[in-house]
Amino acid sequence: MDHRLLKYMLSVQEYEKALDALSEKWNLLTMLGKMSNTGMDMNDTRAAFETLTADLLDKLGFEVLKKMTSEMGAKAQVAVDIVIRNLFERTADIGFLATDDDIRSFLLHALAGASDDTSRQLLRERRQALRNRFKEYVAKYSVYSNIILMDTRGFVVAQLDEHNPITKSSDPLIKEALSTSAEYVEVFRQTDLAPNAEKALVYSFRVSRSSNEDAENIGILSLVFKFEDEMEGIFKNLITENDWMEIMLLDEQGHVISCSDTNHIALGIKMEKVLDSDYKIVRFAGREYLAKTCATKGYQGFFGLGWYGHVMVPVEHAFEKAPHAYKSISADMLETVLKHSSLFSEELKMIPQKAERIQKELDVTVWNGNIQIANAKIGENSFSKSLLNEISNTGSQTKKIFEDSISNLNQTVLSAYLDDAQFNASLAIDIMDRNLYERANDCRWWALTAVFKQTLSKPEPTPDELRELESILGYINNLYTVYTNLFLYDNTGTIVAVSNSNEKRFVGSKVDDLWVRESLKMTDSQRYSVSQFNKSPLYDNRHTYIYGAGITDPSSEEVVGGIGVVFDSQPQVEAMLVDALPRDKNGSLLEGSFALFTDRSKNIIASTAPEYIVGSRLNIEDHYFSLENGNGTSGIVALNGDYYIMGLHTSNGYREYKKHDFYDNDIIAFIFVLIVKQDELPKVCSINDVNAVCSYPVVQGMEETVDISTFYIGNKFFGVESHNIVNSLSHQNITRILGSDALFLGVVSSKEGETIGVVSLNEMLDIKSTYDPQRDELIVLRSSRENDTKFAIVISHIKDSPEIPVRSIKTYSGTLAGVSPLTKAVVVPDDGAIRGEMLSILDIDAIFKTLIKNQNKLPQSGTQTAKPL
Repeated sequence: MDHRLLKYMLSVQEYEKALDALSEKWNLLTMLGKMSNTGMDMNDTRAAFETLTADLLDKLGFEVLKKMTSEMGAKAQVAVDIVIRNLFERTADIGFLATDDDIRSFLLHALAGASDDTSRQLLRERRQALRNRFKEYVAKYSVYSNIILMDTRGFVVAQLDEHNPITKSSDPLIKEALSTSAEYVEVFRQTDLAPNAEKALVYSFRVSRSSNEDAENIGILSLVFKFEDEMEGIFKNLITENDWMEIMLLDEQGHVISCSDTNHIALGIKMEKVLDSDYKIVRFAGREYLAKTCATKGYQGFFGLGWYGHVMVPVEHAFEKAPHAYKSISADMLETVLKHSSLFSEELKMIPQKAERIQKELDVTVWNGNIQIANAKIGENSFSKSLLNEISNTGSQTKKIFEDSISNLNQTVLSAYLDDAQFNASLAIDIMDRNLYERANDCRWWALTAVFKQTLSKPEPTPDELRELESILGYINNLYTVYTNLFLYDNTGTIVAVSNSNEKRFVGSKVDDLWVRESLKMTDSQRYSVSQFNKSPLYDNRHTYIYGAGITDPSSEEVVGGIGVVFDSQPQVEAMLVDALPRDKNGSLLEGSFALFTDRSKNIIASTAPEYIVGSRLNIEDHYFSLENGNGTSGIVALNGDYYIMGLHTSNGYREYKKHDFYDNDIIAFIFVLIVKQDELPKVCSINDVNAVCSYPVVQGMEETVDISTFYIGNKFFGVESHNIVNSLSHQNITRILGSDALFLGVVSSKEGETIGVVSLNEMLDIKSTYDPQRDELIVLRSSRENDTKFAIVISHIKDSPEIPVRSIKTYSGTLAGVSPLTKAVVVPDDGAIRGEMLSILDIDAIFKTLIKNQNKLPQSGTQTAKPL
């Protein structure tokens, strides 16, 4: 990571300033600790905090940068891949339209010339008719701005745009279109076909005298794509409000051919491509930017003209976005994810563990310091007590800042996944809307085919005429491979011709579905019908959409039949979902991730996961299915006990499709990323509120007090008079000896070589936990009635060392749980009100007598060493 960027990360800077201030305080406290009678050495604690601070700030900066560069890469990739998908459809359009009989017929008529007024008038009428046909085409495929028909010398014989001044073209694409072995010619540059544009994206192909492969070439057809209009829509979907990101499309040499903000970045400027790294800091116009470039991944083998997606964002504004808000995620679910998710690296998981370990060691140090003061019996301990209090308070402040920064770090990591999931869902639904837009266009355009109109208008088409229909359908289907079958039906809904020879069994059968009945009422060439997403025998009883359009008599405009196109939904829609799934740096799908399309009724339309079957339902909360069109969200959900990040986005149509037409079919894309598997969760979860702030009675004036050292055993709160405590011990392995059991665990050796017995009160307190040296601690106690004999008890967590007024300590006698006397008093709050469980004072002598001495299990204190079993 480039550390120059840290100064632009405000959240990192805030934590760094706060931790620097505390670092100075730790230096002072370390010095004062050496001067006090506590004998405290804070050097190790200070060094540990400093090391962890550097590690934490570095990781936080890295994750903030990673989140931004990941977003940049995703948007650069989408910017180029979405347009390439669109242009792939255009390559099929030009191949089909260049064989249109109306175009071929008019061109032959125009080449024959006109010798008198009558023939010239007829030519004008036919030219207008062809222009009307072009209008029909563009009304459906609204991505084109002009259609130009030329002869082989480049003379324009007809075009859609009457204001385009071109009458003859000398563009080299004419020669290339006449001679190419490819199925189209694609150019993006300056051309006289579009003299008012600096550059134009044009698709061209030759028009032949007939459909025979060796037929004479008689002209060239060119389709002028609405490039700027298309890119404007793509950029609009990718850039959010108050976004500083600049998104561009670069040509093969790196020149800007389209930009989200041309007022800032002019077209034609050459940019440095950043392909082999996640980002690079580049200079442009006197400013530093983060930059990222992505080459297109292509679509079905089509890569276009070698364009790139390119994103830049000013470094001073790159990190202004706040992490994702977790309003919809419960605290328990969030805690589970943060602790156990595979999304968080071991390095990230170690940071809070290290912070907790340092804090725990600090707590032990302060606790032991207070015990030492309580046992010192010196006249004036106020300075030492004040120092320990200040150390404790500074530790609490440090802990709070660490907790906040670790929380921010976790938010940054998690929000990146949440944002990515929602973005990928929006990509999936955008791809689907764009794809189905083409399907609605195809059926309407093919319904205007002259041969279809003429043949279906006849009472009884001949076998040769029906074979011609099938030949045309087959030719179209070969160009548009997203369909398993195209079929024509008459005005009774009876199928008369199919494109797929394997589907001939349906010829003669009647289709009485609602979409067919609707299509047979359509005289408007802009109307189309769509089936429900249901199983259909026309698609091997699988779920799909079938699009249809009415075919009218060429003279009366009465409906004489229709065309149906069977969308190959299973592989096509699943491929859309797969393309939108999140991937790792190597391009591999994230393990456990899957995607779905559903409708608003929770019915699954497509799935990449075998356990979520098409036609079944997605049973999650209802509110996810009621988002407004074009909106998305993300969150964490539990599915079958596993936890997933979920991103979703509702459809909003594309261009006029589902926006300005009659069709209403809301689809929702879901992206799921597995983050915690059920079998990875701990089987037993015990939550102790050891971080709760305790409220003790307030000492008034010079009243008599007792130093109490407090701690938790499980989730139960206890205290002991500090003068009864020798010290606390951490990470102690207990040696079991003959006679040890659940109460008497065994012995440990002190630094002085003494053998000390260890007692666990867990069983008596009904705490289901066994001793863990990495988690639990020991406190060494002395029995004042038994010649200061020492023994240790197991505790879960040390707490405070408050001074308690003697008046607030209420003694009592009795037994706990009817077994043995463990406690002798409680601390009553100042107001006398009992709120939950009060601080109970352990009876050290009773514990010693009842649990150890009477059972003859405690070895005599000394320097002998117990032999392990």
